[in-house]
Amino acid sequence: MALETGSILSDRYRIEGQLGKGGMGTVYLAYDQTLDIKVALKENLNPNPESAAQFKREAKLLASLRHPNLPRVTDHFILDEIQYLVMDYIEGEDLQTLLTRKQTSVAEVLRWSDEVCDALTFLHTRQPPVVHRDLKPGNLKLQPDGRVILVDFGIAKADTDKQTATGARGMTPGFSPPEQFGGSGTDPRSDQYALGATLYYLLTGKQPANSIDRMLNQGELTPPRELNSEIPAYAEAAIIHALALRKDDRFPDVAAFKSAMHGGADLPTVRAGGMPRAVRIGAPIAVLAALGIAAVLTLGGGALFGGGSGPAPEPTEPIAAIVVVPSDTPSPVPLITPEPSETVNIEPTPTETTVPTASPVPVVLGGSSKIAFVSDRTDDVLQIWTMNPDGTDPRQLTFDPGEKTQPKWSPDGSRLLYVAPGGTDDVGTNLGLDLWVINSDGTGIAKVTSFNGDDISPAWSPDGSLIAFTSNRANNTPQVFIKETACLDTPEGCENVRARNISCHTDFCAAEFSPAWAPAGVDLPSWVPGDYRLAVLESINNAPSEIFVRPPEVAVPVDFDRRDNVRNLADLSWSPDGTRFLFTWFYKRGVNEIYTARLVDRAATFTQLTSTNGNKEPIFSPDGKMIAFTSTRAGKPDVYLMTAGGGNPTNLTNSPATRDMQPDWRPPLDA
Repeated sequence: MALETGSILSDRYRIEGQLGKGGMGTVYLAYDQTLDIKVALKENLNPNPESAAQFKREAKLLASLRHPNLPRVTDHFILDEIQYLVMDYIEGEDLQTLLTRKQTSVAEVLRWSDEVCDALTFLHTRQPPVVHRDLKPGNLKLQPDGRVILVDFGIAKADTDKQTATGARGMTPGFSPPEQFGGSGTDPRSDQYALGATLYYLLTGKQPANSIDRMLNQGELTPPRELNSEIPAYAEAAIIHALALRKDDRFPDVAAFKSAMHGGADLPTVRAGGMPRAVRIGAPIAVLAALGIAAVLTLGGGALFGGGSGPAPEPTEPIAAIVVVPSDTPSPVPLITPEPSETVNIEPTPTETTVPTASPVPVVLGGSSKIAFVSDRTDDVLQIWTMNPDGTDPRQLTFDPGEKTQPKWSPDGSRLLYVAPGGTDDVGTNLGLDLWVINSDGTGIAKVTSFNGDDISPAWSPDGSLIAFTSNRANNTPQVFIKETACLDTPEGCENVRARNISCHTDFCAAEFSPAWAPAGVDLPSWVPGDYRLAVLESINNAPSEIFVRPPEVAVPVDFDRRDNVRNLADLSWSPDGTRFLFTWFYKRGVNEIYTARLVDRAATFTQLTSTNGNKEPIFSPDGKMIAFTSTRAGKPDVYLMTAGGGNPTNLTNSPATRDMQPDWRPPLDA
């Protein structure tokens, strides 16, 4: 909830209004009643509770920074688990706004470039280095004396066990490097890319092509001199070099970039089109995995910290982030594999030669190489399909009559459970819907359940030994059943193996559905009993469904949301780290959107990830950085992809005449 104008924080700061809003929180103009000055007050919504000490350490580090082109951090505090950072309020016009009024000259831009380079060099040479990660024209303020101030600092959660912090991140299409979209792998060269994009914009009046679009062959970087012939050739070469998609292909540091902007550094030859030979524009999408990219993201939707209470505000400009980078940052993963030799002689005669075909590199996004889904694109009947996680290479697995739904990969990625008509029994009774299994190559179709009533919503346990599913076979009420999977590998199969109902206890019996297992090996919050690792949606006395957790046996479940904040839910699943629930929320009649809620605070806060209506069936990627989901925003169901924070919803199937829905990520095959 936004702070009200006139409210007082920490007995010192009076809120005067808002300066900006983004996924991680709001930036306020405040009045420091102690020092009698205006300040900028930045909030970080919904941090992890254990991050308080880390926040304080990093705030102290930022408070120690003193540079003429940077604002000062003057105070920090935590109220009601919300972190606040107080810094100088910098008046003046930002360069984004300035450019809407007039075209800036080359001389002006070069002067500003020098000042920003100096500020970045100062940040990057701290121990540990500090990375801004949201440098753009809107974050550069021009002072009356002509000086430029780099503003909009935030706080990220430093993690000495990772390459960078992964908490706060401001990402702006056109200005953010590709490695930043995954929330990992950034270092000082990431700021260099953003500065190159900013200078490109200030010199040409046009944003450079988004880095992810360039990676996917959906955009090209126009050489800046084609847009402004007054730009010196050496400055153009320097900017293009800084905009290399691979970090290793950029300058080693910002100081070298500064020198090159004035013609003082050697650069690789720039080929036709203005691209250095070392830069691979439009690299295959498999390269994204090597970059550590979590998703294809343009700004939108979700909270960068996963916080907020109630539906999130409409997307606005993101709040920038400072990242404290550990000094032992590992070297980036190389992206370009050596090309195989063009010919290999396999016979001792010069006339017998063979050109080897390189093995195709599997498309890997989100830690997965395949997404299963259902589609009626071939015969107007929903069948099981798979595709690459970028939407390419769709392949049909099932072909028999009867609509198939709800595919779910086994933990080892070798099989898929799905729902299909069960046919009739020996006396002709319709069995309704049953569970079936199929191998990942389309072979080995077998029936898993066979009972009067509908068996739906299958879910494998993390070790693959159990299947939880929903069935109305008991009193025509949806309840959760458990079945052992050992029968899958026996000649007799699973049809006659009894499933056990876990939803009715002598003291408690309710409608339960949409079972979802907690990931293996993760520690759950203290309110979750040790063996309560199965989440379900539960309706008590026909009330709207809520989230409960339970063991895979008859027991009284535990209510997740004691405040009844989120009710009337569907499509329940966990985040891979076990910290969040993901679900569809029918929060008012005719409206359904995708939300997440944290386990640790039991739905005291929750985050809206979509805002177009008709969004459902979300599922996290194996690495937790992407979400695949079904959306009817284009009028019919399609499978979409977005970041875990709700950014850049991208239509993967985009088949106007067919239904494509119910995605599920294949687990890593070496897991």
